Amino acid sequence: MSVARIIVLNTDAAEAVEMLGAGEDIVGVTDSISKKPALFPNLLDCEVVGTWKEFDYEKIGSLAMGDSDQIVPNIIVIGYTYPDLPYGIYSVERGLAPFENITAVGLDLYKQETLKDEIRKLGILLGRVEEAEAYCEWCDGKEDEVKSAVEGLPTPKVYIESSSKGGIGSLSSYGDGSALNDLCRIAGGENIGSDLVKYPKVDWEWVVSENPDVILKIKSISDLGWSDVSELEAERSEIMTRPGAEEISAVQNGKVYVCYWGMHFGLDSVVGLTYWSRIFHPEVDLDPEMVHQEYLARLDFEYPGERVFVRPEI
Repeated sequence: MSVARIIVLNTDAAEAVEMLGAGEDIVGVTDSISKKPALFPNLLDCEVVGTWKEFDYEKIGSLAMGDSDQIVPNIIVIGYTYPDLPYGIYSVERGLAPFENITAVGLDLYKQETLKDEIRKLGILLGRVEEAEAYCEWCDGKEDEVKSAVEGLPTPKVYIESSSKGGIGSLSSYGDGSALNDLCRIAGGENIGSDLVKYPKVDWEWVVSENPDVILKIKSISDLGWSDVSELEAERSEIMTRPGAEEISAVQNGKVYVCYWGMHFGLDSVVGLTYWSRIFHPEVDLDPEMVHQEYLARLDFEYPGERVFVRPEI
């Protein structure tokens, strides 16, 4: 029986299903999706079945049952693989065990090296093979443009930070095996944390000692970019005034950037990839705004030209 109803447990799955043109089949979401109305306006009326890491399996079962006395086997639940985490797909399978005919599907949909393979699998599952292939061809083309543009160019040292909530003695970064480590490499940069664990906590003194040429702060927002840059300027200023920051090449040369989180993971990661290639190599002939515009058009979104995705502008 073909899939007619879909429950998505994260934003990456929701975006992928919508990209393939099957968004109308989504009947359940988590609050990580419902809290982003600007990004998922068509999913506002869907049933909320939990948070990004805790799912209400009784509600999922009830939603799957509907008005019938049994669950019709045309419903799937898509979540991250994460085999060792309580919100990974194996845990989801166990949570759904009391309910027959609900299929749990594990797809990450944010890792650069597996993204297109997973999109093709999802296309087969949803009967959207042509749509999946069209996206993959577009993505491959944009990625090849970046690789060609940065080939043979010097490789700047890059520090990537996602959070400083723990203070400058416990900064959240990205290491080996992370999506942004791969993105940095493809864009023509060298992540100073590439030899560290996947999501390391690092000390600011260590960052100073590594002396990166570029600093990237990845910042999240529920909207599509920023209309007010004051928050971004404050974030940038905080980094540039940390103890010893004046010794860092990136600070000395003004190469400290605050970037929109959403364009670095999932189907639009090629947008972030193109931005990063321009940040690392301003001389390359690439147009990240155009790539972003093309991507949003695939979701029937207009590019919000008045909004900011990278600060300072490149």
